[in-house]
Amino acid sequence: METISEEEEIEDKIKKRYGNLGTVLCHTIDRGNSSSIGISLAGHRDRNKMACFIAGINPKGIASSGGLEIGDEILEVNGIVLHGRCHLNASAIIKGLPGSVMQFIVLRRKQALEDLAVKPVTQFPVEISNEDAFATFKNVRHVTIKKGNQSLGIMIIEGKHAEVGQGIFVSDIQEGSNAEKAGLSIGDMILAVNKDSLLGCNYETAASMLKKTEGIVVLTVCNPNKKDNETVIKKDIEQPEKGPSRPLTPKPQPSPAKEAASDPTTCEIANNHNTVIEIKLENNPIGIQVAGGCDTLVNTGAVIVNILPGSIAEKDKRLQVFDQILEINSTKITQELTCELIQRAVKQVQSKVKMTIYRADPPEVESMEIELTKKPGKNLGIGFFTSNPRGMLVTDIVTGGIADLDGRIQKSDIVTHVNSEKVSNMSVEECSTLLKAIQGKVTFKILRAKPKKRSS
Repeated sequence: METISEEEEIEDKIKKRYGNLGTVLCHTIDRGNSSSIGISLAGHRDRNKMACFIAGINPKGIASSGGLEIGDEILEVNGIVLHGRCHLNASAIIKGLPGSVMQFIVLRRKQALEDLAVKPVTQFPVEISNEDAFATFKNVRHVTIKKGNQSLGIMIIEGKHAEVGQGIFVSDIQEGSNAEKAGLSIGDMILAVNKDSLLGCNYETAASMLKKTEGIVVLTVCNPNKKDNETVIKKDIEQPEKGPSRPLTPKPQPSPAKEAASDPTTCEIANNHNTVIEIKLENNPIGIQVAGGCDTLVNTGAVIVNILPGSIAEKDKRLQVFDQILEINSTKITQELTCELIQRAVKQVQSKVKMTIYRADPPEVESMEIELTKKPGKNLGIGFFTSNPRGMLVTDIVTGGIADLDGRIQKSDIVTHVNSEKVSNMSVEECSTLLKAIQGKVTFKILRAKPKKRSS
């Protein structure tokens, strides 16, 4: 029996997962007992793109002889995918990796230096000037707030503005708070917290950084004069401890979808048209699973891939697998939203949900066959949650498993057949037993949502 070495397996994974990006290299560095390897990271100059670039390499650091170069974009480190993630998140991940050996998979491009958000770092310890990264923003100012033992008294949202792109914005300020007295305004975009850049950060990272601040806090901000008709997903960071605060509910946003004279609580969904429907939730989950997000392979929209048995959606009987969600409760599902933000919008628990749905006829899906080779003593690494009339829904790809290393099967894919055997009528247990019994080559027939780009 022919065996495949670990090096060949890694090369095969790189080729299948990143081969279309360009020159992809693998470098291994042993940092010993040190927590740092001597590299500085930076994000993308284009604020609408998230990336993790090497902005500097300390000539006296461990990484100086590891084959890495300034401008390399880090795609993976020790199997953890950093492609398309914020460089601040990547920095924390790299520092927290266990063990001494670090394996970097990087993309090397000649024009990468032009994409760096900062100038290449030449001084160590690192002294990066955020002024370079913020040079393209108008009316940048620094707001100094005394936090003390109180909260900052602000609330933030993660959203996108037509002029400045994706970012973290101030959505509300407690009246009489130190933040208000210091001159912070609703609509301000927060660029940095105590010189730590928030460019490219998601809500969770920004909220964590703000909560950890103590004493005197310096926020670097600009105000792009956000328009009322630009919708963002709202989230709380710090609830005001005392005193009233302004209403936090965003104004309802008009939808161009034609509702005609039909009642959205009872109307049927029309094929190949936008349809607005309303479903009573009574503070229960709607019971649908959705694929989509700019950071997934389904990056052209959000599509229902499963309707849970016994759920509100199933009892309502109007939604179907492969329906495209264009808007939900005034949140427009745009192509810029990440998978996480889409999932959060769908999982909101309220008294009712209002959705704009597009049902393509025929369904917009991609059909493919993927062949994997199951090796003795190694699992395929595919997790299923439930089945629907189309097949088994993939809900987990185990890191380091055969499917993960291959890279072609992803979460939210629907498996219709395994080695020509139909699995749509199987239970999860039956399908798992089938996969465990198979040895050697396994052929999966896959359905993947592939919606066209649309707006509500």
